[in-house]
Amino acid sequence: MAGERKDESGRSRGRPRRAEVDRAVLTAAAELLAERGYAELTIEAVATRAGVGRPTVYRRWPTKDDLAVHALVDAVQPLDAPDTGDALDDLCELAISFVIQLSESPLGRVVLGVHAESGRRPQLAAPLRDRYLKPRDAAITGVIERARQQGALHPDLAAETIRDLLFGPLVYHWLITGEPLDRGTAEALIAAARRAISP
Repeated sequence: MAGERKDESGRSRGRPRRAEVDRAVLTAAAELLAERGYAELTIEAVATRAGVGRPTVYRRWPTKDDLAVHALVDAVQPLDAPDTGDALDDLCELAISFVIQLSESPLGRVVLGVHAESGRRPQLAAPLRDRYLKPRDAAITGVIERARQQGALHPDLAAETIRDLLFGPLVYHWLITGEPLDRGTAEALIAAARRAISP
């Protein structure tokens, strides 16, 4: 076939497959978010880093907001809720492990920055909420409901209050210190929160 190239093994070498292009673009976007932050992210810089043309990026992600959210969802680990049989232990461990991982990630502060920016940009808030926040909140709520069914939570506390009491102090400590959250500190904070949410 005219124009077809073959590598040393004789296999055809044409244009990169869509999955390969997607991976290159998302990886480039995540790297640039970590290096420069959301405000300095541009489609042109991502295309250059990924080795593709700008139209290739725009066909997949029409706006910087779309690209940034997809890159974060792709790069930041999802919330994998443990299930040891003790839902309150699982809930506390979920909070600790998630915030420690986020604080140790180069993208941790980018996530917070995108959250802050979404308050001013409805076009960023919608995909961030649907693709990043809702799946994580659903995982947390699921463990909270398991703990409630086991009678491990104060009956007067709403799920949102329980979530905020557990995750809030960990995130606040990380922001104030500017350092990755260590497990010892996280466990001490969670112990206090656990007393507040228990019956």
